[in-house]
Amino acid sequence: MYLQKEKLEKTFSELQSNFVSYSLPEWNELPDLPLYMDQVLAIMGKYLSIYYKTVGEGKAITSSMINNYVKLKIIPAPFKKKYTKVHLSYLLMICTLKQTLDMATIQKIIPSNLSEDEIKSVYTSFVNNQKKAFLYVTENLNAVAEPLIKNEGHKQERLNDLLLQVASSANIFKLLTEHITKLSDE
Repeated sequence: MYLQKEKLEKTFSELQSNFVSYSLPEWNELPDLPLYMDQVLAIMGKYLSIYYKTVGEGKAITSSMINNYVKLKIIPAPFKKKYTKVHLSYLLMICTLKQTLDMATIQKIIPSNLSEDEIKSVYTSFVNNQKKAFLYVTENLNAVAEPLIKNEGHKQERLNDLLLQVASSANIFKLLTEHITKLSDE
């Protein structure tokens, strides 16, 4: 895979900018009023745009997906076709985590029968930990990209190393998550 230096610099700069500015809303920033499905879809698209802006395709969530999550009891059922903060927090976490984890693992991390206080606590922790993860990646992005951008050594080899390092890290963190969630079964 060959990338021009300018294209590489632009990509890293855009990613870093996206990572620095991105954050899921805090619990108290979620709408207090119950929402209808079309409103939920609009707000989810806004909050989860980083995953689709970066990749450049697809939708964050569809009404069919939400209906399936309810049917499969992954999230609580809406009340009179309206969705609350509880539903939004479940959906935001699920849609974020499903980028790398399967639904069975997600359900172990976020059971669907949590009380409002419990889901508020889990969601708050999730938002805080996601911020830490984005900060960690942002802080280390320059160090990872610097040799490529400065053209030190063989650029193609360094790009391949970077791709393999990032992909391997994703797999290792996924594996670690799965093993930790299995501990709760024992």
